Amino acid sequence: TSNAGSIQYPYADLSSIIAEEALQYQRQIMMVNVGAQPQPDQSFLSDDPSIKSAIPTINSDIINNDHALLTRRGFKMGDVPNQDRSFIANFPLGVNKGQSATDKAIAQKEQTQQIALLMGIFDGHGPKGHSVSHHITINLPSVFASIMREKQKSQAQPILGSLANPKEEQHTVNYIRQSLIETFIRVDENEPVKGTAGSTASVLFYPGIGSKVYIANTGDSTTLVVRYHKPTRSSTIVFQNRKHKPHLPGERQRIEKAGGQVMIPPSLMQGGGGGNNAIQETSRVIIPDATGNPLGGLALAMSRSIGDFDGKSVGLIAEPDVEVWDVNAHYREYPEQKEDVEWFAVIASDGLYDVLTPDRVVEYLSWSLYHDQHSSNIPPLVACERLIREASRLWMKLSLGVVYRDDITVGVSKIKFASI
Repeated sequence: TSNAGSIQYPYADLSSIIAEEALQYQRQIMMVNVGAQPQPDQSFLSDDPSIKSAIPTINSDIINNDHALLTRRGFKMGDVPNQDRSFIANFPLGVNKGQSATDKAIAQKEQTQQIALLMGIFDGHGPKGHSVSHHITINLPSVFASIMREKQKSQAQPILGSLANPKEEQHTVNYIRQSLIETFIRVDENEPVKGTAGSTASVLFYPGIGSKVYIANTGDSTTLVVRYHKPTRSSTIVFQNRKHKPHLPGERQRIEKAGGQVMIPPSLMQGGGGGNNAIQETSRVIIPDATGNPLGGLALAMSRSIGDFDGKSVGLIAEPDVEVWDVNAHYREYPEQKEDVEWFAVIASDGLYDVLTPDRVVEYLSWSLYHDQHSSNIPPLVACERLIREASRLWMKLSLGVVYRDDITVGVSKIKFASI
């Protein structure tokens, strides 16, 4: 934290705090007949007061009612590190020289709210996937800021444009979108592994003024924008980023045009998609082995990523889709929803969503963020902990003889819209 802003990484890896219940479960499986499924059956998302937080020190130094971020290492064969990385950053953008008098007045009137939000989730894969995701986490915020500054110096118009001028506002949209695209590409170019390892990258940016949120995504991690309606205590996902799966028409066309091959499981060809009762199947792109070994290639479950340089020749790219979500456009469509509404964003790796639905996740987080009676007033950090422990429990429940759990990360932050 500094005058220039703050960046938060996960408070802890839960694996360093709590005992590994998967080890006990693994021993239980070895002692029972094949087919028996002993596992804890109490949900960590219940209101049972006997469920205690494993985080050793709950105090004002680590508790924030506006945001939280937590992770847990998976349970896999061998000594595999946690390959998830994430951050939540807040920083002031200030009033741009050249902004209109109207915009300056807005910024000065609401200067306590002029704090930009940048948050991201990065899920590494491959033998050194943690090196790639770590590289992104450490470098992406500064690269993004540098590119924004570079562009600002080369253009006469201010970063945020004029909120009252549609032409200048569109310039701002294009400016931020292009900055995010160039950020992903530059981070990819400097990725240190240069081999069969890579990472997803899903980033949300709100500049601290105006009504637009920018979501840049490469790969299959998930960013959500959520509306919380206080009178009804209900949460609604209003935006979810598009995942880059190899079987999707545009992605498959690019891969096959480059000479790549896409594997599509029967469940997807038949129109299925899995559900909460099974780990979902996914399409994959075949990355050929660098030595020419036909059995040594990697079957990657996404069509875009940071890294994975061996896949560039078969259509794998790092360029993100950048989608823009506008809260004012939402209110124009649903004017009755403008009263008593709060907004927040959720980032998470697929270790969470493979076993919990996004609706259940945002419902639980919203109770904590807005002190709903259902949460028993638990802070957001503890809500993240319970979600991760519940996902861990469900991973064990779905294990069929071989205990496995993916890395799990979840982060949440309020979005404090200004000037809408």
